[in-house]
Amino acid sequence: MNEFGNLRDIHNEADVEQVFARRFIEALGYSDAEIRPQTSLTELTVSLHNQPVALYRPDFAVKVGRDIRWILEAKSPAEDLDRHVAQPRSYCTILNGEFLNSNPVQYFVLTNGHSTRLYQWDYNAPLLELSFGDFTDGNQKYDELKKFLDRDAFMSQIRTEPLTLRTSHHLVKAPIEEVNAAFASCHQHIYRSDNISQAAAFTEFVKIIALKLMADRQIKENYPSVLAEDSIDLPAQEVQFSTAWIASQQHDDNPLGTDFRRFIGNMERDIVRGDRKRIFEQDEQIALRPETIRGVVERLEHLFLFGVDADLNGRLFETFLNATMRGKDLGQYFTPRSLVKLGVGLGQLRVGAVLEDGSSHTDLVLDGCCGTGGFLIDALADMWAKVNRNQSLSEKEKAELRSRIANDHVYGIDVGRDPNLSRIARLNMYLHGDGGSRIYYADALDKEVRDEQTDRPEDTRDKAQLRQVLADGDGFDVVVTNPPFSKRYKRTERSDVMILRDYAIAEERRVDDFKSALLFFERYHDLLRPGGRLVSIIDDGILSGRDYKWFRDFLRRKYLVRAIVSLPGDAFQRSKARVKTSYLVLEKRRSEGEQQPAVFMYACRYVGNDDPSRERTLPQDRIIREAAREEIQKVLDEYTAFVSGQGDQNFIVPPQRLDDRLDVKHCLMQTGRMSPEWSGEGINVLRVSDVASPKKFPDDDIIDCRAYDGTAMYLRVRYDGRAEAGEEIEPAETNHSKLYRVRVGDIVISNIAASYGSVAVVPPDLDGCVVSNEYTTLTPREGFQALVIWSVLRSPEIRADMLLVGTGANRTRVRWDTIKDIEIPYPDDAVVEQVLAEFAEAEESERRAAAARQRASESLESSLRLNQDYAHSILAAFKPPQ
Repeated sequence: MNEFGNLRDIHNEADVEQVFARRFIEALGYSDAEIRPQTSLTELTVSLHNQPVALYRPDFAVKVGRDIRWILEAKSPAEDLDRHVAQPRSYCTILNGEFLNSNPVQYFVLTNGHSTRLYQWDYNAPLLELSFGDFTDGNQKYDELKKFLDRDAFMSQIRTEPLTLRTSHHLVKAPIEEVNAAFASCHQHIYRSDNISQAAAFTEFVKIIALKLMADRQIKENYPSVLAEDSIDLPAQEVQFSTAWIASQQHDDNPLGTDFRRFIGNMERDIVRGDRKRIFEQDEQIALRPETIRGVVERLEHLFLFGVDADLNGRLFETFLNATMRGKDLGQYFTPRSLVKLGVGLGQLRVGAVLEDGSSHTDLVLDGCCGTGGFLIDALADMWAKVNRNQSLSEKEKAELRSRIANDHVYGIDVGRDPNLSRIARLNMYLHGDGGSRIYYADALDKEVRDEQTDRPEDTRDKAQLRQVLADGDGFDVVVTNPPFSKRYKRTERSDVMILRDYAIAEERRVDDFKSALLFFERYHDLLRPGGRLVSIIDDGILSGRDYKWFRDFLRRKYLVRAIVSLPGDAFQRSKARVKTSYLVLEKRRSEGEQQPAVFMYACRYVGNDDPSRERTLPQDRIIREAAREEIQKVLDEYTAFVSGQGDQNFIVPPQRLDDRLDVKHCLMQTGRMSPEWSGEGINVLRVSDVASPKKFPDDDIIDCRAYDGTAMYLRVRYDGRAEAGEEIEPAETNHSKLYRVRVGDIVISNIAASYGSVAVVPPDLDGCVVSNEYTTLTPREGFQALVIWSVLRSPEIRADMLLVGTGANRTRVRWDTIKDIEIPYPDDAVVEQVLAEFAEAEESERRAAAARQRASESLESSLRLNQDYAHSILAAFKPPQ
């Protein structure tokens, strides 16, 4: 028993939080406005017990004046407090890291009700520990605790009086969905109001968003405690991106003209000093009507956009770009954010690593087709997070190391011209963590980095600098990248020939054109130092197709394969790229004699799928996003364990499995996984060819399309295993040479959709419909039932095996030769009889239901006179074309 209640009333974490902790804070004299509950705080990436990082926010933060002064974390009465010190301490460290010469967050309190501990923000051992009964007036420990957390004591530390907000401006950290919607609205507002192209609207929006992010960055510098809060009220006069600010300023016809010219001027000084590379032209202006600009400002003024967690910080600008660059020509520049996160994690970037000779090493990172800088931003965030977690460094040393990483360790190259992607990447880096002075406008595949006639003087200087960097350095440690899938270099183009002649793989394969993605693997081999790591997205067709065996041999000669992570087929849906891909993690060989070790492989289900192509947000998106986040952590945890020698055998592939194909489906997955269990349970295990055989069509059922002078009806096989009539066709007008009539009881399998369940038994009403050779038609062998075979083939286990044996990476295709040896279970006679009876009952029920629906419709039409000849004549006369 204490002054807040009875210990018997505290049973769980919620009780500790509300029955005890909240009352304790209020008893110290803090107002409701000063007590910030968990729901109003921002999740930050912190260190956790026995884990590298995770998202966390405390149960309460106590704010005095502008800043948070201490936080409280409540745990269940059964929890061991020693296991939970790392989270609040790390949270305090991040908050204080935003202040240059002070540490306003002085303490954190950790309680499970039974025990309450007070910690200094940067010290492991508690300053005080109280039992539940100690919280009574006159208790020495309780009096001492109150002195540490006394509100008046914190007030006396504030150098200036708390701000009186005569006119305040409310800023909110909105969810990503709201930010996306706001950006898309602004982009369309510009496009429609000024009647300009989508690309031009994007360019103008980049200028405005730059000013918005700069203004929000200034707010963060003036009010560092905004880091931890989801909303904040500020003096209106200190918010320099608002309609009120515009109204208070003396300006020309352009409401943001003065601010943009100031921004350009600051950038020009940095460019002249060599600290920056060009983002906007020296005389650039915001070329929009005043009312259009005000409309954009009005849509954005209450959103706080400058992310503060290092990870979220780098992702925001990409989110903006994804929201505005929706078209295929623009969307192709983006790698989904979750894929970027996974790729950077697989790179295992090192910061201050101790080498064998005792020296300290920080990786040099490159993306040679960096686009808007997505990989570079996440690489910077990852490396900065490692700096911030290094407790052996002072705050000054951390700041210096972060600056060196941003300006000297993260390199990007891109040849994109319209829009100039290297400039967008520079702006991305500049606004969200500094850096960007090592991003170059050039073709990374040009080994000589040639000057072009269309180059501006600054481009020429940048290329000269890039040539010097590549010539003088020992090579990069890590490349993390997503080379373009579709770009090709053609021997009919003079400029392309100059590129191709420098590549050994292009000289060996004298084809008319060459995929740029393949050239990048040779280029990165040149640019990496021995032992350097390449993390690249690659088309699964290259990993598995017969036409690319020569390229896989090249990879094995030049690199050690360390990991292959399969990505979902819809991972690039936003870019309209329907291509199955994987992450390939390679290590440049130190010598030709190195032997290929075992390889880590993993098949992802969610990563990339959290970035849908549609603009409208659905409830399921949040679920998929969380599943993708958990999957990334799972992959990285398993890969880290593998590298350390503690890997799970379920994700390890012996080197001999890599002699031919390199795709995860072939190397890691095995067919017949359940066969031993079926046999062990006494179930008959047969091959598909034991229960069915390819149908031998009689001559009357084979249509020679070129000589056929009639019509036919396609058979369509749906994913749910039902057959239905397709469109009526004239075979002679199709591209097929032959079509085949199927008959009642035939089993028809779609060669390209079998794994989706497109397997059907032909019903009586579809007898005589036709299929092409894109279907496999089977006849049950004697003693086996078509409906039982159909049901078995459509089961998840057998569909998975059909997917594994199918050919093709992007559109998996099966044929009889690929599925005939798949092992399947077949039930005994008693089960067969039961199953057939249930199928018959289901069919009869469906027939009765269809008849009942027809009778009901006819009854309604008759009673309401809904089936008149005049209506039929209108339908016939004005029927829209199919």
